[in-house]
Amino acid sequence: MITKARQNTLAARRVVHKTVRDQAALARLFETIGPRFKERPGGYTRIIHVENRVGDNAPMSILELVEKSEKAEPEKKADKAEKAEKKAASKETSDTSADKKSKKKSKKELEAKE
Repeated sequence: MITKARQNTLAARRVVHKTVRDQAALARLFETIGPRFKERPGGYTRIIHVENRVGDNAPMSILELVEKSEKAEPEKKADKAEKAEKKAASKETSDTSADKKSKKKSKKELEAKE
């Protein structure tokens, strides 16, 4: 599947779609995994054998891709500060709108009493 995904053509996508029917998995295969292994000639996976399953003693293994994906960079302090400011600003606007609503209600109550 990865070999076909490396080609990234419509014909290759159709061939893989015969086996992989999930659209999200197909998209991820062609958009992220295929380009990641573009330069690698083969050997995309690693098999790690683990202990047999307890219930029926079936042999178990872990299949993983050889090259790890790049993890997202941790947030910088400036980004965190900006997010805190945005939250505070949105809280203030929601508070002011709540104050406006309470003032309108109090005016209506006063008019109703008179």
